[in-house]
Amino acid sequence: MTSPRNAFPLRASLVAVQGALIAMALTQAAAAAEVLDPAVAALVQRTSSVEIGVGNVSDGDYKANEYSGLKSNGLYLLGNFDLRAGGAYGSDDPSRFRLTGTNVGTESRSVKADYSLAGATKFYIAYDQLLRDRSDTYQTPYLGAGTSVLTLPKTWLVPLVPRVSASGPNARGLSPDVTSSSALVAGVLTAPTAAQLATAAAIQGADLPAFHNVHLFTKRTKYTAGAVIALDSQFQVSGSYSHEDKVGLKPMGTVTAVTGGDIATIIPDLIDQHTDQLNLGARYKVAGLTLEGAYLASIFTNEVAGMTWTNWALPSSTQTISSAPSNQLHQAKLTAAYSFSPTTRLVADASVSRNTQNQPFLTSYYTPLVPVASASALVVTKAANVKLTSRPVKDLSLSANYKFENRDNRTPVNTYGFYDAGTSGSGTSAFSSYFPGVTLGSNINLNANRAYSKRTNQFDFGADYHVTEGQAIRAGLQYQVIDRTCPGSWISCADADKAKEATLDLEWRGNFLDAFSARVGAAHSRRTVDYNEDAWLALVPAANLSPTGAPGGSTAYGTMLANGWTGYGPISGLNPLPTPGTAAAFFFPNNNALANAQYGSQNRISELPGMRRYNMADRTRDKVRTSLDWQASDKLSVTAGVDYNRDEYGQSVYGLKRAQSLAVNLDASFAFSETAKVTGFVTHEDLRSTADGNSYTANSTATAVNTFTAIVGGCFSTIALRNASNKVDPCLNWDAKMRDAVNTFGASFDQKNLLGGKLDLNAGVSVSRATSTNNLAGGNYVNNPLAVAGAPAGTTAAYYVAAQPLPVVKTNTVDFKVSGKYALSSASAVHLGYRYQHMASDDWSYDGLQFGGLSGVLPTNELAPNYSVHTFVASYIYTF
Repeated sequence: MTSPRNAFPLRASLVAVQGALIAMALTQAAAAAEVLDPAVAALVQRTSSVEIGVGNVSDGDYKANEYSGLKSNGLYLLGNFDLRAGGAYGSDDPSRFRLTGTNVGTESRSVKADYSLAGATKFYIAYDQLLRDRSDTYQTPYLGAGTSVLTLPKTWLVPLVPRVSASGPNARGLSPDVTSSSALVAGVLTAPTAAQLATAAAIQGADLPAFHNVHLFTKRTKYTAGAVIALDSQFQVSGSYSHEDKVGLKPMGTVTAVTGGDIATIIPDLIDQHTDQLNLGARYKVAGLTLEGAYLASIFTNEVAGMTWTNWALPSSTQTISSAPSNQLHQAKLTAAYSFSPTTRLVADASVSRNTQNQPFLTSYYTPLVPVASASALVVTKAANVKLTSRPVKDLSLSANYKFENRDNRTPVNTYGFYDAGTSGSGTSAFSSYFPGVTLGSNINLNANRAYSKRTNQFDFGADYHVTEGQAIRAGLQYQVIDRTCPGSWISCADADKAKEATLDLEWRGNFLDAFSARVGAAHSRRTVDYNEDAWLALVPAANLSPTGAPGGSTAYGTMLANGWTGYGPISGLNPLPTPGTAAAFFFPNNNALANAQYGSQNRISELPGMRRYNMADRTRDKVRTSLDWQASDKLSVTAGVDYNRDEYGQSVYGLKRAQSLAVNLDASFAFSETAKVTGFVTHEDLRSTADGNSYTANSTATAVNTFTAIVGGCFSTIALRNASNKVDPCLNWDAKMRDAVNTFGASFDQKNLLGGKLDLNAGVSVSRATSTNNLAGGNYVNNPLAVAGAPAGTTAAYYVAAQPLPVVKTNTVDFKVSGKYALSSASAVHLGYRYQHMASDDWSYDGLQFGGLSGVLPTNELAPNYSVHTFVASYIYTF
């Protein structure tokens, strides 16, 4: 396969030949000379073409043609055209007109028309459509798919597994295999009774017929019009406007707790969005100075305010979730470029933008504290960039660049009170006195928004030196400083208030023996941060308020400061306990993490000591890039390359610890003759990562499970010892090593001018095998289901279960194409083509979506993609 580096001189030569031929043709036309040679005429005369035909897709899978816009099966129209008009080369008519259309018979089509005058003025309009077929195996019992309101059929019965519970919602009850099997009841394997079987059968008879297929897809349609007008040789203006519609359905996971436990539903989320974008620009050139001004307006409108659906576990209740809010962006930008000399140039630009969002909140009983009607969000971003390039001596090029960006989030910060989805308020919040006139339950979530802002300063320096004939080296240095703040928050909100990163990169390029060209590059960067494990407190302002009953009016935050703790509290087991009556004992009972009620949130968001979010953690990064091109002969060329990346998070005890990627490629191309060529490639991609965590469980004074005390495995032999050290149990640490590997092979063959120059053939195949693994180490404790009242003395209370590797995810694909083009005459041809697509996927993650998979998740029966698809096309091509 010809590499880009080798292709460049070939393209340059081709352009030169074309230029010479065109110049020759124009000279001959001006002198009314002899008729053009056909080869020359093909370059200088305008030609148009139209292709029309039909294709047929065999029964298959939407995934096979996910982005092609083809139906999953059946006939479709094949249509392409390229129509050109206007003045001929060398004529006095400067007008040019072109109308192109691609895949117009499918739902991923594009049409464009442009008109220009000698390149100085141009007008264009375009239409573009792209269809993504997401899935054709998704099923749901909900009525109203394609609207924002989803309801269950009137015949719906709440799924149950009667032999486990006569009233507890359980989606596994939709599976006859589950409801007819035995289960442990009070430690005894028990078969379902006839009455329980009858109850389950009635539920399944009512619910299973309600499940029906819903096509998940996204269709984007875009209309564009624009113009570029040169008012004179120095001044040019431009403008464009586009309108984009996006419609469809996508799967969206939702969770409610209306029944006392988490109930999940994957609903068909309605998409109905519009984006309008306006671009205006002006450019002025004089001597060595170029000035450009631009204005951008982008307006996003979401016609779907939110989705509402009936709860499958409690059909008398409904839930609502808001959709992405409508918003606007307006930006002004100015760019200046000045050439001090042919070898020294300065380019600078500055921009300011305003992003606003003021859509009214969706509120309900579950959101009792909403102090404002909308976010009144405003983000002002200012950016500047200055770059100086110079070649002070023939073999040396230098560059210096400074970038500045300030994303200033001016959105007001407020405290909002809400209950977890589907739950009702109960009791009285310990912080009610701070919010007079509002009734807040003890299970309220008091959360504040964060006006996240970021300021970036970046410096880049580079040097490129031509050492000898055919060899050059390049060196670069980059230094970046990022400052993060949240104006209006009561405490610092950023995990890394300040991050500094320096990067050094080196590269060598060489050409030798008139056949080889090589490139070797390496880069090393180091990022350092002052990580803030208490940044989460910005979300919970009640941590700085004194709850009812707190000793001496103390606060959670004050207690943390006084003891030098984070929200995790003391790194300690149950003993020694904090002194009763103290703030430490009130906010951190049993030496556990900060109690939820003491910072006004039902969700534990305090972090493990040593936990680091990878995008804001200390990191070292190493990169190596190599490539080698070998032009063995006029017929044979070979290209090889290796890319390697490695990230290390040395200060992270928990979270992502390391990540690395390796990509190896080998391409080859061999030309049997001027009309026959074969190419091939092999690639190997390998991505690996390691993450550490801890399944922390609170310290507890419990000493037995139904009077039984012994533990088999783990770090402690009894329930009492384990519970007293739950918070610091080393056996609760875990490690996950993930790997994605993809091997791909491909080959193609091209043969032209068969059958006296009338037939061109092309064939290609690619085969890939991808695997994903996740090897886990560590484990957790599980109570013995046989440790029930009345069990024999000495029964084990709990077991430590070691983590096991997850099943390997495997995906094999084959894509084979063959086509032929036969010339009926100099102006017409027929085209025949065939394509075979095959995918075999074995992905365990789809198992939980089937009937009987998960107890708290309504199944969708969506399947991993597996298909074998045949596509045939036949078309007629006319050129004129």
